[in-house]
Amino acid sequence: MDKQLQEILSSFHQHEINYWLDSGTLLGLMRDGRLLESDRDLDIGIWDTELSKLQALLPGFRQAGYQIYAASYQGRIFKYNLTPGNLKKLRTVDINIFRRYNDHAWCPMYYFKLSPTTEKKPQAKKSPLKILRSLLRSTWKALMTKITLNVHIDRLPWQPFLVIGTWWIPHSFYQQRVFSSRHQAWIPAAWQDYLAFRYGCWQEPQTDWVFYRDDRGINPLPPQQLISS
Repeated sequence: MDKQLQEILSSFHQHEINYWLDSGTLLGLMRDGRLLESDRDLDIGIWDTELSKLQALLPGFRQAGYQIYAASYQGRIFKYNLTPGNLKKLRTVDINIFRRYNDHAWCPMYYFKLSPTTEKKPQAKKSPLKILRSLLRSTWKALMTKITLNVHIDRLPWQPFLVIGTWWIPHSFYQQRVFSSRHQAWIPAAWQDYLAFRYGCWQEPQTDWVFYRDDRGINPLPPQQLISS
């Protein structure tokens, strides 16, 4: 077990927070038996009913050297990001907060509008757009290590720069969890079906994976349109 992940989950267990490993973290551990080297995030999911217990842990994470920012949509927090002081040694921790709507679990997701194109086009040199994107990302990471933010993704100044979609997952995948004794962590009970839903042929690494294009758990519509439809 990765030491950083073990320490994070130990705090969750001590405070009896109901969680599950998710996304690339779950994929790496269940397919390869270890975290993906290319994935610099630890992905954890919780229900919104666990939010107050999670917030009680935040002072301890700050004391451990993490900078924390919350992301909100329509005034409700849907994500906490824990950013370590040493990004070369440790991973950031993404904790997504899911809510239920009918037979789906949902959580907003977002990415910068200046993200790379989904079309493969050869580039002989870095374009001004790519340089600007890299600058925005490095500035974002630098801010996360120095200040605590509450980012409202659907408000100024962030909204013009972000594409907002929705993690839109059949509720049944998160309703039943099992404890993996191998990894000492809670995971979705039907984890194989869940990984197939998210990644398709999850047993084989994908070399050209783009999460907002290829992840089947993402609906490109923002939550407001899905929930009101």
